[in-house]
Amino acid sequence: MLLESEVGLTVVGEADTVDRLHEQLRAHRPDLILMTLSQRAGFGSSLIESLRRQNPKMKIIVISPHDELAFARLLLAAGATGYVSERSPAVELRNALREVAHGRTFLDSAISDRADPATLNKIKSLEGGQKPSGFLSKRETEVLRMLAQGFTNQQVADALTLSVKTAETYRVRLTRKLGVKSRAELFRYAFEVGMVGPDQLLAQ
Repeated sequence: MLLESEVGLTVVGEADTVDRLHEQLRAHRPDLILMTLSQRAGFGSSLIESLRRQNPKMKIIVISPHDELAFARLLLAAGATGYVSERSPAVELRNALREVAHGRTFLDSAISDRADPATLNKIKSLEGGQKPSGFLSKRETEVLRMLAQGFTNQQVADALTLSVKTAETYRVRLTRKLGVKSRAELFRYAFEVGMVGPDQLLAQ
């Protein structure tokens, strides 16, 4: 109802599974996807990365139950162009729609108000949904996935042809970038944004 009330905006389809989403994309070719973060449904970072690879101009706004900066950073790094907390008032979603439609990246004010100026400037300076390389590099993403699957620093190093010291450096860098203190918190973030599934987490 909120979306339909917006002038110049037309809802062309809805989907509650990834397969249904792809059907709707083929049928309607929308300019923007409004995606509720759901690990169970498969709506997370991996899907965002896949959609952006298929269509780099695709704009994706994520509605998330989390209002922590780390979640926003991971999903923006995956290619999302907007991040809104589901706890925020409707005006935040309206603002996100307008900002993203004009080629800018949007971050919910509940998060941006608490972010340090340097981090916020990195996010706000992005336009047109460019991948925010200042957040997670390709290698950092690989390391995060492996750590969340229970790999030790030695196993990460062996798999990625790194020294153990370098693998440990990546782990420390990830905790700093995401603002977490423990490996368990890294697991949580990677799981919640859909980088790893519950079966992978149970393995550790």
